Amino acid sequence: MRYLAVSLDPNQVSPGLLGFIIVCILGVAVWLLCRNMGKHLTKLDNAYQAEQAELAGDGENGENAAQDEQAEQDAEESADTSAIPAQQK
Repeated sequence: MRYLAVSLDPNQVSPGLLGFIIVCILGVAVWLLCRNMGKHLTKLDNAYQAEQAELAGDGENGENAAQDEQAEQDAEESADTSAIPAQQK
């Protein structure tokens, strides 16, 4: 056993082809993950900006939004009440 341990020269040992292939595969995997993460972060940023724009629009026209909502509710109620007599005829 001692003979095998002595025969290996520490200056001659290298990772070889298998080590090179593993490092390349890991590099490609990291690159693909980073590319995918960039796409998801872009989508997230776009959704955040759209939400902020919507909130900013509601903040400026808060009274108008409340009036529009009340008008929609009134229109729905009038449509519901007009449908009742038509069904009774």
